[in-house]
Amino acid sequence: MDKISLVLIVASACTNAMGSTIMKHAYGGDGGLISGGIISAFLKILLNPWIVLGLSMFGISFFFMAAALSRSELTFAYPLMSAVVYLILLAVGYFVFHENITIYRLGGMGFILAGIILLTVK
Repeated sequence: MDKISLVLIVASACTNAMGSTIMKHAYGGDGGLISGGIISAFLKILLNPWIVLGLSMFGISFFFMAAALSRSELTFAYPLMSAVVYLILLAVGYFVFHENITIYRLGGMGFILAGIILLTVK
């Protein structure tokens, strides 16, 4: 894989993780988001300005990934992007949202990364 493909995959992962982080920021801890019903939840989501930013990040991630897929194999690019997203979100969850990182989560991350490594071996 060339350097440009790698940069595109990492850029896709970073913007994807940023979109998820923004969504968590917008509604993290709001366990009652759907307690008022689906229509109420839809309107709360639709009218939140953070959502526009989060969706924009997902859109940018899509374009980076589309460009990466035009240059590399799907079975390599997508698993690599997913692994980078998982790693970024593990760090963001811990450092920004103060989520617990248990030994089971770390073990699961290890298995995911091991699987991705196996997928990318030629």
